[in-house]
Amino acid sequence: MEKNKHFLPAYIFGVLLLIGASVSSRSLTKIKDIHKFFDVVLSENSLHFFGFGIFAALLAWGYYKTKSSGVFLRAGLFSFSYGLLIEVYQYFLPYRSAELKDLVLDATGILIMLGLFWEIFIRRK
Repeated sequence: MEKNKHFLPAYIFGVLLLIGASVSSRSLTKIKDIHKFFDVVLSENSLHFFGFGIFAALLAWGYYKTKSSGVFLRAGLFSFSYGLLIEVYQYFLPYRSAELKDLVLDATGILIMLGLFWEIFIRRK
């Protein structure tokens, strides 16, 4: 249990990603209509890019703190696989769709955030 505490933020964020993937586009539009800020922050592109990028960084943090090997490979593959599973899940939801563009945004966010993680926590150490 001691090792798992470092992954708790990633677990919580992963659940939030799944909940967000389950929300209908109509509900998301209602939230975005509240303020222009939400229209940018909650755009589909930024949600995929930042959502999976942050998820990968949180996983990398857990692997880093537990002194696991292959921190970036594990975090990157796990977060991308989770993104793929969510796209498959959304394919079966009548009010959502699965798109290749979403996986590209997920992968781009993952790579950039893991690069930032490496720069901040590994290279500067």
